[in-house]
Amino acid sequence: MSKNVAHPVKRQSGFTLIEILVTMFILAIGLLGLAGLTVDGMRNNQGAYLRTQASILAYDMADRIRANRQHAEDGSSYKDFSTVDASTNLPGCATEDTGCSPTQQATLDLVQWTRLIQGVGSGVTLLPAGEGTIAYDDANGIFTVTVQWEEVAKDGESEGNVREDSFAVRFAL
Repeated sequence: MSKNVAHPVKRQSGFTLIEILVTMFILAIGLLGLAGLTVDGMRNNQGAYLRTQASILAYDMADRIRANRQHAEDGSSYKDFSTVDASTNLPGCATEDTGCSPTQQATLDLVQWTRLIQGVGSGVTLLPAGEGTIAYDDANGIFTVTVQWEEVAKDGESEGNVREDSFAVRFAL
Protein backbone atom coordinates (compact mmCIF):
# COMPACT_ATOMS: atom_id res chain seq x y z
CA MET A 1 0.00 0.00 0.00
CA SER A 2 1.40 3.22 -1.00
CA LYS A 3 0.56 6.23 0.92
CA ASN A 4 -0.24 9.36 -0.84
CA VAL A 5 1.64 11.94 1.13
CA ALA A 6 0.83 15.49 0.29
CA HIS A 7 3.68 17.85 0.44
CA PRO A 8 2.78 20.99 2.26
CA VAL A 9 2.79 24.15 0.14
CA LYS A 10 5.26 26.70 1.41
CA ARG A 11 3.77 30.15 1.74
CA GLN A 12 5.92 33.19 1.79
CA SER A 13 5.26 35.66 4.59
CA GLY A 14 6.85 39.03 5.31
CA PHE A 15 8.94 41.24 3.06
CA THR A 16 12.01 40.40 1.15
CA LEU A 17 15.17 42.40 1.58
CA ILE A 18 14.76 43.92 -1.89
CA GLU A 19 11.28 45.20 -1.11
CA ILE A 20 12.57 46.83 2.07
CA LEU A 21 15.44 48.50 0.21
CA VAL A 22 13.11 49.85 -2.48
CA THR A 23 10.78 51.22 0.18
CA MET A 24 13.67 52.89 2.03
CA PHE A 25 14.93 54.43 -1.23
CA ILE A 26 11.50 55.88 -2.05
CA LEU A 27 11.15 57.20 1.50
CA ALA A 28 14.61 58.81 1.34
CA ILE A 29 13.78 60.59 -1.92
CA GLY A 30 10.55 61.90 -0.39
CA LEU A 31 12.33 63.17 2.72
CA LEU A 32 14.98 64.92 0.60
CA GLY A 33 12.22 66.68 -1.32
CA LEU A 34 10.59 67.73 1.94
CA ALA A 35 13.91 69.08 3.23
CA GLY A 36 14.32 71.10 0.02
CA LEU A 37 10.85 72.59 0.43
CA THR A 38 11.66 73.52 4.02
CA VAL A 39 14.86 75.31 2.98
CA ASP A 40 13.02 77.19 0.20
CA GLY A 41 10.30 78.16 2.66
CA MET A 42 12.85 79.51 5.12
CA ARG A 43 14.60 81.49 2.36
CA ASN A 44 11.29 82.97 1.21
CA ASN A 45 10.46 83.84 4.82
CA GLN A 46 13.77 85.68 5.16
CA GLY A 47 13.12 87.60 1.93
CA ALA A 48 9.65 88.58 3.13
CA TYR A 49 11.11 89.70 6.46
CA LEU A 50 13.65 91.95 4.70
CA ARG A 51 10.98 93.46 2.42
CA THR A 52 8.82 94.15 5.48
CA GLN A 53 11.71 95.87 7.28
CA ALA A 54 12.42 97.98 4.19
CA SER A 55 8.79 99.05 3.86
CA ILE A 56 8.63 99.94 7.56
CA LEU A 57 11.78 102.07 7.24
CA ALA A 58 10.58 103.80 4.06
CA TYR A 59 7.15 104.61 5.49
CA ASP A 60 8.81 105.73 8.75
CA MET A 61 10.73 108.41 6.89
CA ALA A 62 7.66 109.37 4.86
CA ASP A 63 5.76 109.87 8.11
CA ARG A 64 8.63 111.92 9.57
CA ILE A 65 8.59 114.21 6.53
CA ARG A 66 4.81 114.59 6.72
CA ALA A 67 5.03 115.39 10.45
CA ASN A 68 7.51 118.19 9.72
CA ARG A 69 5.40 119.52 6.86
CA GLN A 70 6.07 123.12 7.87
CA HIS A 71 9.77 122.69 7.05
CA ALA A 72 9.46 120.02 4.36
CA GLU A 73 7.19 121.78 1.87
CA ASP A 74 10.06 123.19 -0.17
CA GLY A 75 11.88 119.88 0.02
CA SER A 76 15.21 121.49 0.86
CA SER A 77 15.79 119.81 4.23
CA TYR A 78 15.14 116.28 3.04
CA LYS A 79 16.12 116.66 -0.64
CA ASP A 80 18.94 114.52 -2.11
CA PHE A 81 19.75 112.71 1.13
CA SER A 82 21.56 109.38 1.38
CA THR A 83 22.40 107.34 4.47
CA VAL A 84 25.73 106.34 2.92
CA ASP A 85 28.43 108.15 4.92
CA ALA A 86 25.75 110.21 6.71
CA SER A 87 26.29 111.38 10.26
CA THR A 88 24.89 109.24 13.06
CA ASN A 89 25.52 111.81 15.80
CA LEU A 90 22.29 113.01 17.37
CA PRO A 91 21.87 116.80 17.45
CA GLY A 92 21.80 118.50 20.85
CA CYS A 93 18.09 119.27 20.65
CA ALA A 94 17.32 115.54 20.87
CA THR A 95 18.06 115.54 24.61
CA GLU A 96 16.91 119.05 25.49
CA ASP A 97 13.62 119.69 27.25
CA THR A 98 12.76 122.49 24.81
CA GLY A 99 12.72 120.14 21.84
CA CYS A 100 13.82 120.85 18.30
CA SER A 101 12.99 123.63 15.88
CA PRO A 102 11.59 122.49 12.50
CA THR A 103 15.10 122.76 10.94
CA GLN A 104 16.66 120.82 13.80
CA GLN A 105 13.82 118.29 13.63
CA ALA A 106 14.64 117.60 9.97
CA THR A 107 18.27 116.96 10.95
CA LEU A 108 17.14 114.72 13.83
CA ASP A 109 14.80 112.80 11.50
CA LEU A 110 17.62 112.12 9.03
CA VAL A 111 20.07 111.07 11.74
CA GLN A 112 17.58 108.77 13.46
CA TRP A 113 16.60 107.19 10.12
CA THR A 114 20.27 106.66 9.27
CA ARG A 115 20.84 105.05 12.66
CA LEU A 116 17.90 102.69 12.09
CA ILE A 117 19.07 101.63 8.64
CA GLN A 118 22.69 101.18 9.70
CA GLY A 119 21.85 99.58 13.05
CA VAL A 120 23.82 102.20 15.01
CA GLY A 121 23.11 102.26 18.72
CA SER A 122 20.88 99.20 18.77
CA GLY A 123 23.38 96.53 17.77
CA VAL A 124 20.75 95.14 15.37
CA THR A 125 21.01 95.76 11.65
CA LEU A 126 17.53 95.56 10.16
CA LEU A 127 18.77 95.20 6.59
CA PRO A 128 22.06 93.70 5.40
CA ALA A 129 24.05 96.42 3.59
CA GLY A 130 21.04 98.73 3.96
CA GLU A 131 20.99 102.14 2.31
CA GLY A 132 18.32 104.80 2.26
CA THR A 133 17.84 107.71 -0.10
CA ILE A 134 15.39 110.58 -0.35
CA ALA A 135 14.74 112.44 -3.59
CA TYR A 136 12.46 115.41 -4.19
CA ASP A 137 11.00 116.36 -7.56
CA ASP A 138 10.70 120.16 -7.52
CA ALA A 139 8.41 120.27 -10.56
CA ASN A 140 5.75 117.98 -9.08
CA GLY A 141 6.45 118.32 -5.36
CA ILE A 142 6.84 114.54 -4.97
CA PHE A 143 9.16 112.85 -2.49
CA THR A 144 10.63 109.41 -3.25
CA VAL A 145 11.99 107.47 -0.30
CA THR A 146 13.98 104.38 -1.34
CA VAL A 147 15.49 101.69 0.85
CA GLN A 148 17.96 99.20 -0.66
CA TRP A 149 19.53 96.06 0.79
CA GLU A 150 21.34 92.89 -0.21
CA GLU A 151 20.09 89.34 0.11
CA VAL A 152 21.22 85.89 -0.95
CA ALA A 153 20.29 84.99 -4.51
CA LYS A 154 17.60 82.39 -5.18
CA ASP A 155 15.19 81.14 -7.86
CA GLY A 156 17.60 79.86 -10.48
CA GLU A 157 20.41 82.22 -9.61
CA SER A 158 23.58 80.55 -8.44
CA GLU A 159 23.69 80.03 -4.70
CA GLY A 160 25.97 82.23 -2.66
CA ASN A 161 25.63 85.25 -4.94
CA VAL A 162 24.19 88.41 -3.49
CA ARG A 163 21.54 90.46 -5.22
CA GLU A 164 20.32 93.94 -4.46
CA ASP A 165 16.69 94.60 -3.74
CA SER A 166 14.84 97.84 -3.06
CA PHE A 167 11.57 99.29 -1.86
CA ALA A 168 10.37 102.80 -2.72
CA VAL A 169 7.56 105.07 -1.56
CA ARG A 170 6.41 108.09 -3.57
CA PHE A 171 4.22 110.72 -1.97
CA ALA A 172 3.33 114.39 -2.02
CA LEU A 173 2.65 116.63 0.97
